[in-house]
Amino acid sequence: MSIAREMAAAGPGCAVANGLLNGFETTKVKLQLHNPTQPVYRSATTIGVMTQIIQEEGIVRGLLTPGLSASLTRSMLYGAYRIGLYSTTRDWLSSFSNGTDPTLMHRMASGMFTGGLGAMLTCPLDVVRTRMQAEAGNTCAQNRVYTTGLRKGNEVRYRTLVRTIVHIAQHDGLANGLYRGASVTIVRASVLNGAQLASYDTLKRSFDGSMEEGPVLHVVCALFSGIIAQTVAMPIDTIKSSMMVGNRLQDVGEILKRRGPLWLYRGYLPACTGQGLIMVLQMPLVEQFRRLLGVSAI
Repeated sequence: MSIAREMAAAGPGCAVANGLLNGFETTKVKLQLHNPTQPVYRSATTIGVMTQIIQEEGIVRGLLTPGLSASLTRSMLYGAYRIGLYSTTRDWLSSFSNGTDPTLMHRMASGMFTGGLGAMLTCPLDVVRTRMQAEAGNTCAQNRVYTTGLRKGNEVRYRTLVRTIVHIAQHDGLANGLYRGASVTIVRASVLNGAQLASYDTLKRSFDGSMEEGPVLHVVCALFSGIIAQTVAMPIDTIKSSMMVGNRLQDVGEILKRRGPLWLYRGYLPACTGQGLIMVLQMPLVEQFRRLLGVSAI
């Protein structure tokens, strides 16, 4: 019953945070997939892309709503697994060390396991979200062709969550469609979640005695853990986005050769900003939901 309450506390907290900051995820995906040889955005920087999207499509339509339905659904389920199962897994692993307190290795291993498990189960929703965000743009009312965005001049393929799932399944199947890039997605989630929760958990304990358990402690630790985690996982994140929109691993290798290693950190600023802000919203919310449901803090 305790595990069920932990999972119930984690899902809504993650969904609220990711939903509010969906604009940063949209910007990150568009920056990662922007082709400098066929530029769509006048300035391929975070501010440049966000500004052009707002000018052409508006804040709500251009930044806040692309892929939002998929993002909320995924966050609810993914968060329940990656955060909801973390404490139980951490304590179970530490029980094999003669009952000692969890070490950094216990925390890393627990975060990597729960993150990988959550990603494996929600990979199709991640593919759907990435494709909807990559394609987002204004359309011509007469012929349903994009007039802005990365697919300017092409017909609309993805409209709603359900229709996008059906379209990908029909045209690409499971392995090459809904589970495309699953191996990279799982690795990315394992690394990100391991670094994120292990650093959050460790930072909380490093402040033991100097700061009381509460929102201030949660916010401080969440901010730093988000930045740490995104910095570690960013190269895998870029590869994941590239594969999810149709590129093969060989294609990713060719892109890396042409653009150099800095390409792996394309979109780092919006990704890092988004991850830091998501954690600042997410972890205090999760901690409060845990308290309301009678579960101890992480």
